[in-house]
Amino acid sequence: MDEVSGTLLSLEFDRSTITMVRHMVTDSARNAGLTGMALEDYVLAVHEAVTNAVRYGNAPRGIAMWREPGVLRCEVTDSGPGIPDRSLHRKRLSRFDFGGRGIWLMHRLSDVNIRTGPDGTRVLLSTPVS
Repeated sequence: MDEVSGTLLSLEFDRSTITMVRHMVTDSARNAGLTGMALEDYVLAVHEAVTNAVRYGNAPRGIAMWREPGVLRCEVTDSGPGIPDRSLHRKRLSRFDFGGRGIWLMHRLSDVNIRTGPDGTRVLLSTPVS
């Protein structure tokens, strides 16, 4: 997509650029119209997806953010090895769980669609924006 169709951000990232990506996501989401807690929640959800891609996925890893009428979308991708079912479909967390909270948290902070397999993972995070 280009500026006319709503692209706000598109780049590859790695461990060394996580902080920069978070700042870029914050600026892009703010420019798209998110403010307050909605902005903070969405940035945290995207950050969890980016962190998971670095921690568990393989390069190349990418992020793209765009605005559509009434919605802000961000797609985070990696090239494998995929998310195990036990992590993907977790509905509740025990107070004794350590790790594995990223996907759970993403679902509480945004609308999430995940496609995953041995060739990679695509996490699409969406939130309403006026």
